[in-house]
Amino acid sequence: MSQAEIVDIPTNVITGFLGAGKSTAILHLLKHKPANERWAVLVNEFGEVGIDGELLGGNNRGEQGVFVREVAGGCMCCASGFPMQIALTSLLSEARPDRLLIEPTGLGHPKEVLAVLNADHYQSMLDLRATITLVDARKIREPRYAEHPTFLQQLAVADTIVANKIDRYDDQCMPDLLDFLGQTEGLQDKPLHQVEQGAIELAWLAAPTGEHTRQYQDHHDAHGTSVLPPAPEIPESGLLRVDNEGDGFFSQGWIFSPAWCFDEDKLNTLLMGIEADRLKAVFITRNGVTTYNMADGVMTQSEVPNSPDSRVEIISANRTQSNDLEEALLRCVASRTRTV
Repeated sequence: MSQAEIVDIPTNVITGFLGAGKSTAILHLLKHKPANERWAVLVNEFGEVGIDGELLGGNNRGEQGVFVREVAGGCMCCASGFPMQIALTSLLSEARPDRLLIEPTGLGHPKEVLAVLNADHYQSMLDLRATITLVDARKIREPRYAEHPTFLQQLAVADTIVANKIDRYDDQCMPDLLDFLGQTEGLQDKPLHQVEQGAIELAWLAAPTGEHTRQYQDHHDAHGTSVLPPAPEIPESGLLRVDNEGDGFFSQGWIFSPAWCFDEDKLNTLLMGIEADRLKAVFITRNGVTTYNMADGVMTQSEVPNSPDSRVEIISANRTQSNDLEEALLRCVASRTRTV
């Protein structure tokens, strides 16, 4: 199918601050995808190594009608929007989807993402529907979240606000959130839902986008010909470290040779002891390939069929002792010859 034949794809932006549960919500939506539809997911990460694609199943889910493309390294709409445009155009061409979901990084700028999607180049291709913003009401009490410009922008662009993780709230969480929304201009009348485990309903995706979305037009030139830099190569040492920082947060990431195999018990002990705002990882272990996803001190694990390598990303408001952590990760290596 040519690009000109890709017309009016229902498109939703699923946004929210670090740890709000965006990936979990998208996984929930994918589980409830109509069997006869093809869905595409464009996901962006603040860190440089890129892990969300693996957490969402990566390109291995194409036979299930799910296609995932990842843009790592800060906000995908920056640098004139070229990384996002290139990844989006490639994803649409490959997947020819019935629906497109876009997950910006929790530290990204959703107004900029919407500006790219509203560019003339995509006017006939995409049918923008509701922007859904997930929030964790427990964070409203923390000024570094509630006063963060990105958090406020995520709420400003929302057509629907979803209070996620309600199973972890105390009696004061929802009153605090309602009070915050009521006192913030432009947020008083927005639809608000409460869910746990990211259980967004498919019907919410169909809602129309508001007038605010159409304000973000022509901010970027969507006809650029810039290309993405090649993926980083792992050096002969078998280990590549990549860091990033911005908006008051720091990310540290490591990518390991696909030949390396890790001890899962040692990994579990190490990763559970790390204090961070967000941790995501995928490791090739002696027992198979395991993904790790931690927010608010809660770690979840799952098995995936395979991974091109092992990698871990840690996001925190504080710099950690990365050299000590790197040495600890290396002590989890069981062998430098893959046996799974």
